[in-house]
Amino acid sequence: MDFNAIVGQEEVIGSLKGAIKSSKIGHAYMFYGPKGIGKSTVARVFAGLLLCNGNYSNVSCKECPPCLMYNEGSNPDFHIIESSGASIGVEDIRKLQSDVIIRPMYSQRKVYLIRDADKMTVQAQNSLLKTLEEPPEYTVIILTASNYDALLETIRSRVLKYSFKKNSYSEVKNLLEARFGGRLKGLDFIASYSDGIVGTALELAGSDDFVLLREKVVEIIVKLMDSRLLSVFEIYDFFEANKNNVDTIFNIMLSFYRDLLVVKGSGKEKMLINSDKKDIIVSNAPGFSISKLIANIETIEAAHKNIKQNANYQLSIEVMLMKLQEEDH
Repeated sequence: MDFNAIVGQEEVIGSLKGAIKSSKIGHAYMFYGPKGIGKSTVARVFAGLLLCNGNYSNVSCKECPPCLMYNEGSNPDFHIIESSGASIGVEDIRKLQSDVIIRPMYSQRKVYLIRDADKMTVQAQNSLLKTLEEPPEYTVIILTASNYDALLETIRSRVLKYSFKKNSYSEVKNLLEARFGGRLKGLDFIASYSDGIVGTALELAGSDDFVLLREKVVEIIVKLMDSRLLSVFEIYDFFEANKNNVDTIFNIMLSFYRDLLVVKGSGKEKMLINSDKKDIIVSNAPGFSISKLIANIETIEAAHKNIKQNANYQLSIEVMLMKLQEEDH
């Protein structure tokens, strides 16, 4: 893969290309932004270019020994440091420091990728600081982070920072169309639901479980519109069985009620997230008042917040469902 295969992030990629072309390579980089935005992908492309012994600036030669080994995952001049549990500890950084003093074997540089660097303990960050202050001239360290603020200011001040932005709806949709063609069910929904995060879109697109989960959630929402069809306790069984996916369920519910609100309030069907469910949304929107739809959205958000704060799961879900079933006045 090269930079041409990356979706979006033009500003970041343009700057990295310029650094390679001018041979002005820093000793440490920080790629930060939402999880799934492509930080590690860009880091790997950048690392491959830094290790390549060819004369290319934007793509690796794919023929020199460093490139061949890198593509096979066996280049000894490239190392990934990542969490094997909840955090990256000081011992992980000490292993990096022991390796840093050894000169590169095949390339002009040694590249270290610290994935999810925001998981480093304070002790690990302080240990890394010593290497960032006096790095060997051949060393490049790339850190990726979703929570930029979790890193010490002393770390942040010693790296070149690159902020990764969310992709546009059209960028995500075009990527999904290129990868999956017309066989992807709910493509428009996934492109909207992913909120500009390419990694999320690709994960959902490749998940049959997500498609089935969404269909069931929509089915429940439709039945909730008629309180005679299902009892709260019947519906709760679904939430209990899918406890590990409750965040996704809440997000699907919110997107559906917001679509109902869009149709009810403005009639702008082109703004729908669940565009493949347009007929269901349009036919059911007249049965709600705007105030009831807003109340339902607030009810779902409150239940989601309560569960995140470790409130009783069953009680939170059942109260939410009862409120959603309440008749519109």
